[in-house]
Amino acid sequence: MRSGGSWGIRLAMPQALLLGLHLRDAAGLHPPTSALLPDLPRLHPAVTPLRVHGGEIAGAEVAGRQWAHWWAGAFPGGPEALTSILPPLFTGLRGMTELRGLAELGIDEAVTWAAGARDREARLTRTRPLALFETNLVAEVERDLGRRIRPFSLDVVVLPLQGIASWDVAGLPVITEELRSDRDAYLTWLRERLLGLRTAQRRDATPPTPLGEEPTLP
Repeated sequence: MRSGGSWGIRLAMPQALLLGLHLRDAAGLHPPTSALLPDLPRLHPAVTPLRVHGGEIAGAEVAGRQWAHWWAGAFPGGPEALTSILPPLFTGLRGMTELRGLAELGIDEAVTWAAGARDREARLTRTRPLALFETNLVAEVERDLGRRIRPFSLDVVVLPLQGIASWDVAGLPVITEELRSDRDAYLTWLRERLLGLRTAQRRDATPPTPLGEEPTLP
C-alpha cells in the first residue's frame, strides 16, 4: 500500500487469478463474458498449451462455462480463492468435472508460471517505483481542483494480459501489467480514475450544496 496520509493506492497481482488465467489459456477455453468477467485478452507472454491424450480437449465448451462460474466466485482473489483451485481438494471446482480434470493436468505448470509472473512484478516494482509519481499526481489534481481530495483507498488488480488496457470488474479496477509498466500510461489512467472518484463523491454527497457556496468535495 502506497499512502499519502489521507489516501492510499495498493496494486496487487493475486496468485489465484494467475492460476485460473493460466488454466484458461493452456486449455484454450473461451468462457462467456458477463458483468463479472469482461473479455480479458490472453496472458502475456503466452503459455504452453496443455498436452492431452488425442491432442484435443474434450468438453472444452462446458469447461469454459465452468471457468466463468469459478472466476465469479474467486475474483478479486485471496486465500479462499487460492485454495479453491489448488489440490488436493480443488474446493472451488466441486461439481465441475470437466474443469477439475483440466486443473489436475495443468496445475503444476500453472503454479510455476504464476510464481514467475509474481517475481517479474516484484522486480518491476523495485526498478520502476511509482509512489513518488502517484504522490505528485494527487497533488497536481488537488491544485487543479483548488482543494484537497477526500480520503480514499484504491485497490488495483494487476494482471499480465496482452496490451495496455483496463477494466472495472465488480467495482474494482483491473489493469494489465503492460499498463502498469508504462509510467505515462499508468499516470494517465490514474488521473482519470481520481477524477472519477471526484464525480462519484459529488453524486453521493448530501445534503446538496446551497446556491452560491463552494462545494466541499472531493
